[in-house]
Order: sequence, then C-alpha cells, then structure tokens
Amino acid sequence: MAIANRQAEVTQEQFESEREEREMTNQVQMRGAARFILQKRSALLAGLRLAPVAAMLIGVTALTPEASATSCYQPSNIAVNGGRVSNETTLDLSADGGVAVSTADGGDGNAAAGGAGGDAAAGNAGVAVAAANGGIIDLDDINSGNNRGNTVVVNGGSSPCHYGPSNVAVNGGTVSNETTLRLSADGGVAVSSANGGNGNAAAGGPGGNASAGLGGVAVAQANGGAISVGNINSGNNRGNTIVVGLGGGFFGPASNVRISGGTVRNSTSISISADGGTAVSSANGGNGNAAAGGAGGDAAAGNGGVAVAEANGGAVTVGNINSGGNQGNTIVVGDTYGGNVAVDGGTVTNETTIDISANGGTAVSSADGGNGNAAAGGPDGNAAAGNGGTAVSEANGGTVSVGDVNSGGNQGNTIIVGN
Repeated sequence: MAIANRQAEVTQEQFESEREEREMTNQVQMRGAARFILQKRSALLAGLRLAPVAAMLIGVTALTPEASATSCYQPSNIAVNGGRVSNETTLDLSADGGVAVSTADGGDGNAAAGGAGGDAAAGNAGVAVAAANGGIIDLDDINSGNNRGNTVVVNGGSSPCHYGPSNVAVNGGTVSNETTLRLSADGGVAVSSANGGNGNAAAGGPGGNASAGLGGVAVAQANGGAISVGNINSGNNRGNTIVVGLGGGFFGPASNVRISGGTVRNSTSISISADGGTAVSSANGGNGNAAAGGAGGDAAAGNGGVAVAEANGGAVTVGNINSGGNQGNTIVVGDTYGGNVAVDGGTVTNETTIDISANGGTAVSSADGGNGNAAAGGPDGNAAAGNGGTAVSEANGGTVSVGDVNSGGNQGNTIIVGN
C-alpha cells in the first residue's frame, strides 16, 4: 500500500512538471507570434512610407502585403492616401510690337531763293516711317493630355485564411492637369510726323519752282502680327483607379471600408491676341509760308503731304482643340459580407476657356493744309497754298481661324460595388 502511494506521488509530480513545461513553451510561442505581428506591421508601415504616391503623368500603385503561406495575420488598419498628381503646362509667348517714333518735320523761318532756272524749297517736310508691328509666333502641336492618376490596390485578404484588416481607408488624392497658353503678337505704338514748317519763304529762279512749308510723307504701322498654333490636346485624362478586394473565407472581409475617389480636375485656358496697336501719322502743311515761282515755274506753300496710318488686326490660326474625353475615378469594391462600405466618388471637373482676338487697333492720320500761306506761280506756272494732302487710316480687324473644338465626351466616376 505504501509503495502504491509513493507511485501516485511520483506520477503527480511528473504531471505537474510536464504542465509547467507546456505553459512555458506556450508563453515563448505567444511572445514569438507577437514579435512576428509587430515585424509584419512595421514592414507594412515602412512600405507605405517609402512607396511614392504621386508621379508626373504616371499613376502610382500602392499594394498591401499579403500574409505568408503559413500565417493568417493582417494589419488591423490600412490607410492609403494616393497623394497628388499634377501636370502643369504653361506657355507664355509674346512677339508684340514696341514703340516706334519717327519725325521728318520741316523747319521754321527759312528762306530760299533759286538761281537762274533753279528751284527753291524752304521748310518742307521729308519722309517719316514708323513701324511697331507685332511679330510672328509659330508653334507645333501641343500635347499635355493623356495623363493618368494614382492606382491604388488593396487586397483585403490572402490565402489560405482570407483574413481581412479591420478598417480600410483609401483617399485617391488629387489629379490635376492645367494647360495655359498665353500668346500675343499685338501691334505696339507707332507715331510718325512729316509736317511742313512755318514762316518760310521760297522764290524760284527764272523757270524754277518754289515750295515752302509743305507736308512730307508720314507712314505709321502698328499692325498685329501672326500667330500659328498646331493642334492642342489637353484632354483624354484619367482619374484615380481604386480597387479594394474585401476577400472573405473563414474569418470574413474587412469590417469597415471608406473610399474617397478624390478630385479630378482638367483646366484648359487659351488666350491668344494679335490685335492692332495704335498708329498715328501726320503730314500737315505749315502756316504763314510764301512761295513765288519763276517764269513758267510752279509755286506751292503750306500744302499737306501724304499720311498713312495702319493698325490692322493680325492673323491667328489654331488647329483642333481637344480638352474633352476625360474620365473620372474608377472605384471597384469586391463582394461585401458585413461591416460598412462607404464610397465617395469625388469631384470631376473640366474647364475650357478660349479667348482669341485679332481686333483692329487705333489708326489716326492727318494731312491737313496749313493756314495763311501765299503762293504766286510764274507765267504759265501753277500756284497752290494751304491745300490738304492725302491721309489714309486703317484699323481693320484681323483673321482668326480655329479648327474643331472638342471639350465634350467626358465621363464621370465609375463605381462598382459587389454584392
């Protein structure tokens, strides 16, 4: 009986010893599993921090790490922000005319006497030409479209257990494409004067002509230039692509899913001008001049000359303009089995502004005759005093040619949610 009791005591001691060893082993295994989870979570967070979320013209892919083949652990929360994808194209070109000023006015208080058979001229204006025309801008095709937003893929579960994270939050970010064209070849300011002088006297010799204080020739041009632009394509852009696979299986999908598609914006602004500038020309005759022609000679005093001012609009030629055919965000959510799913498609905008002008500017020309002039022609000679000349002003509108303009064919967000 004593021997049986002793065997029972030994068996109990062995059982207690084995139980303590099993508990220690389980604690070591739990601590190892905890370290494994922390390592996986740290690796996930490090991967999310290192992954680029915005790139010019190319979307970015953010993937959640799948569980290993022998583990069913997933992070509790996944938060993805697609960031900002921005494409900005700005062209600011100018070939505007500047400021041109020319004078060829006649002087004042001059006296001229022609010799035998010679002519006499006093205080007459010369030739003045001022040009401040716009230049030429020639551009080939401009393509700033066909951009893609962020691509975000979240795997809600992995083999073999398809265990999903507790919460998934995805913000697609902002996709922006802005195209700005500012082109100008406007005419500038041109001022020319070839006015006759004042108080001049001219006496022609025998058989000679006499002229005093006559207006000359003044030409001022401030026409708009020429702008030629090929096809402009700033459309066919795509928004963010967001795919969330909720999974399922033994442990179910993610508990809560919140998706915001973000903002997709396409703005196209075209401003082209080839307007005429300001042109002022004057070839007025002078005042208080006297001219006496010799025998058989002509006499002219204070007459206006020739004034020409042009401020016509230029020519603008633009090929086809395509800012349409854009698509918003694409959001696909896998089959849902529980929890909450909230999807916000975001905002999709397309703005197209076209401002083209080739207007005529301001043209002023004068070739007025002067005042208080006297002219005496010789025998068989002509006499002219204070007569107006020739003035021509042009400020015509230019030519604008634009090809097809397509800002339509846009599509909003595409959202697909499984059953």
